[in-house]
Formats: sequence, C-alpha cells, structure tokens
Amino acid sequence: MDVGKFKSSRLRLTLWILFPLMLAVGMGLSSYALRRHSEWKLHRTEVLAEMLPKLIKAQEGVHGLMKEFHGIQGESIQSEDQFISFLQNAANDAEFTVNSLKVERRVSARNNNLPVLVARVRGLGTFQTVEKYLGSVTFKQHLLTEESLKISQADRSEDAGVCLADITFELILFKGIGSREKGGA
Repeated sequence: MDVGKFKSSRLRLTLWILFPLMLAVGMGLSSYALRRHSEWKLHRTEVLAEMLPKLIKAQEGVHGLMKEFHGIQGESIQSEDQFISFLQNAANDAEFTVNSLKVERRVSARNNNLPVLVARVRGLGTFQTVEKYLGSVTFKQHLLTEESLKISQADRSEDAGVCLADITFELILFKGIGSREKGGA
C-alpha cells in the first residue's frame, strides 16, 4: 500500500478513516433499533398473553348473558314475521283476541340508536287476559319492552268485563352479539 496516495489526497485519507467508523456506528445503531423493536414486540406479546385468559373469561360471561337474554324458550326473533308469530302465539296462550297487529323495523332513539322491531297490537280480552298476555310476552323475551298501554272498556252492549287494549311493544335486535352464534334478540 502506498502511503503517498493518502498524503496527496486529504479526502481519500478522511474517507479511509471515517468509513470504518461510520460503518461501525451504522451497524451499532441499526442493531440497537432492531433490539428495541424486538423487546417492544416481546413485551406486547407478554401483555397480550397475560390478558388473554381474562378476555376469554369475559367473552364467555357476555356470551352466557346474551344466551339468557335470548329468551326462556331460546326463541331468536330476527324478522317481522317471527315477531308477529311470537305475539300471536302468546295471545292465543293468554286467550287474548288480537284484532290488529302491525310490525315495523326502525332505529330506536330511546335505546342508543339500536335496531328495533315495533309492534302495535289492538285486541279484546278481560283485564286478567290482557295482564296474562303482557306477562307472557315480556317473560319470554327479555329485550322486549311495553312502550305504551291503553285499556278502555269495550262497547257497552257487550259484556262489561271485556276491555279493548292498545299495546305498543319494542323489541331490541342484537345482530352478531355472541360470536359463537348468529341471531337476533
């Protein structure tokens, strides 16, 4: 190696001295950054591994709660037709005569903009049959609420014990809650 080449060119001498130093610093910084990134990923994995059993337990608790709210008979109402059928079957069981039944799907302003089915039921029965009907419907569907109830005496020519009932129900629909099974409320 000719030392004269380095004496004649300062740039070459500076590069010859600084290049190994810069290479060492660059390798050191990149390995330090890689080590820090690996430590961060390891810490994140450890935290997730620590939290995973708690999350699984919480998910099972929520799943159990949602199964309970799906109703005593496991009836999962997802459509207007199923809701109509459910209300008519409850009316038959309670001996409540349904004259008109209208169901519509909408978003509830009262229940945090959740999708709901709203049913307007008008029918005849004694006060006891109306009470039995309301109890049966709300017992079988926990997410169903009575929005309004108006009871009046039927025509005077009929039996004095017969009442005309106008009832509005609202059923909250939960789609996709409980990842293990699909269904409504």
